[in-house]
Amino acid sequence: MRHKIILDTDPGIDDAMAIAYAIAHPEIELLALTTIFGNVRTHEATRNALALLDLWGSDIDVAEGETAPVSMPANEPSYLVHGRNGFGEVDIPASNRSKHALGAVDYIIEATKRYPGEIILCAVGPVTNLARLLERDPGVVSRIKAVVVMGGAVHHKGNVTPMAEANFWNDPHAADMVLAASWPLVLAPLDCTMPVVFTPDFMQALARESPALGGPLAAMAEFYARFYRSHMGIGGCVPHDVMALSWLTVPGAFRLQKGALAVVTDGPAIGQTLFQPGGTQSRARCFDGRPDHMVMVDTDPEMFLADYMMVMTRHAT
Repeated sequence: MRHKIILDTDPGIDDAMAIAYAIAHPEIELLALTTIFGNVRTHEATRNALALLDLWGSDIDVAEGETAPVSMPANEPSYLVHGRNGFGEVDIPASNRSKHALGAVDYIIEATKRYPGEIILCAVGPVTNLARLLERDPGVVSRIKAVVVMGGAVHHKGNVTPMAEANFWNDPHAADMVLAASWPLVLAPLDCTMPVVFTPDFMQALARESPALGGPLAAMAEFYARFYRSHMGIGGCVPHDVMALSWLTVPGAFRLQKGALAVVTDGPAIGQTLFQPGGTQSRARCFDGRPDHMVMVDTDPEMFLADYMMVMTRHAT
């Protein structure tokens, strides 16, 4: 049975890598993209989502999401990392299609009622749409099959501050709400994403073996890799957002740890992910009443890279 997925996204170069993988994978039924701010502003994310789908021959829905965090002003988009257009300044033709009439939250509510117990919600940007979803329809936790979130840093240092990962830093209040909810949730933090690097050689091979999907991604990755080289000394780029999907399709590539999660919502550590391993106790009241979730704390890079290349190459044949 194929995974029915709604991908909540802020495209973004690594988002484009995840969207391409979702389109290519035979075990994924990509139902829709919902958009959010983060790498770009929300209306730009919607534009980018429609453009990528047109480029890769998909006519699924794109529903536009929230434009600001739940309890604070929006941070500036990550244009430094992803380029002013979100695609590393690579020109992707604009779509003639329009966004869906429903906003992201209402779209997800309707979809989970149409497919109760079947939809997996993969969120690879700030989780504001998910927080608003919980506010508007608390019963959704019983209709959703699973939630996979790319965000946070559990045992790893942050990537926008020493403590905070970008998605959680962009809306820490939403992240804290989402991690407090009693739905089946798997977290893909920097712990599992940072061990994987798409090197220039890997991207060139991807473009060669899968021109339609890999060609545009390789072009975008040149800009992305320049950021990683200049700011982190990494010889390539990290495909963070793909992990939320790979957990479903190649779970053997990841090591898991179970525990309760919370997010710091103010002060110098704002956006920091807090983790209390399952079966342990502490005097930290922030974990009181919270369910244990699964956390992807490490990755087998070779298995992940082999899977990504295989999926994209098979799609090209």
